[in-house]
Amino acid sequence: MTKDINHRLGDIVDLLATVRYLNEAVFMAAADRSLTRDATNAIQAVSGEIDSKLLAVEERIEEIQGELK
Repeated sequence: MTKDINHRLGDIVDLLATVRYLNEAVFMAAADRSLTRDATNAIQAVSGEIDSKLLAVEERIEEIQGELK
């Protein structure tokens, strides 16, 4: 059972990595010169918040993985 849970947690970690890459793409897109400074700042702020939440989720997953060992 623990092996199954670890496998599922691994799947979640993979999904989070994909979200992280997508978030990086959004952050990079914010550098488009056609955007206003306010739009760029807003997109980067949202990207930063997403990154913060991803880190929190990854930390929780690591805690759970540690408890399962």
